[in-house]
Amino acid sequence: MKKMNLPYQPDLMNSVKNADNYLTQADMAINIGIYGADLSYIRIYNQFQDAARYLAIIKKFTRELGIPEEQEKITAQRVEANIENQDSLLNIISETFTRSDSYLKQNQRGGTAALIVFGGWIETLYLATNIIDLNHPQKELVRLIAEQKHSVRNLIGLLNQYRNNPKINEVLPDLKELDAKFREIEQLKKTPSSVKSKNGKTIIQNKVTLTASNETIKGIYKINNRIRAKLTEL
Repeated sequence: MKKMNLPYQPDLMNSVKNADNYLTQADMAINIGIYGADLSYIRIYNQFQDAARYLAIIKKFTRELGIPEEQEKITAQRVEANIENQDSLLNIISETFTRSDSYLKQNQRGGTAALIVFGGWIETLYLATNIIDLNHPQKELVRLIAEQKHSVRNLIGLLNQYRNNPKINEVLPDLKELDAKFREIEQLKKTPSSVKSKNGKTIIQNKVTLTASNETIKGIYKINNRIRAKLTEL
């Protein structure tokens, strides 16, 4: 986004006004991921006032999910001290999500952690597919969207581990529909394999290109927008 000089579009993000609508732990977990992706988008543009508002919502949800409050207080102090330092803010955001993920998994709440990952992935794809010019798509954004062909399968694999979670069972069919659309993206090996030795290790390198038509990108946009609306418009 920096390289492309794309404008800041705050209307794309999930409004903080929606936060009071998320009452179940599953909906809070998903929207921690969604607001977290929005927070990373905000950070790119140094919109510090928006960053503070979105981080406050994430803190509220982590508290309601039972993640220890002491972590939250330390994070709040660090954010306040570094709110205008872009790199430090990114590190704090990353650490917060890593600690929350570890806490949930250690307390047999891996399904909740998986929903956070799911929400963040859906929102990141939402931002990308709504920023791109669908009629004259920018090559760099097409490449980044096409690369999710692999990550959507990994995400399905992650969620499948927690099928006893009702919310995960609810979202999996939509995610599989999205995966079917991603499968339309062609994967071509551009050059033959090359073998290199580095530090005593043999590394096999393949150059693979992904080709996505405008119609496929539009299809991904439509399906993902529908999924995102289900998650945020409660």
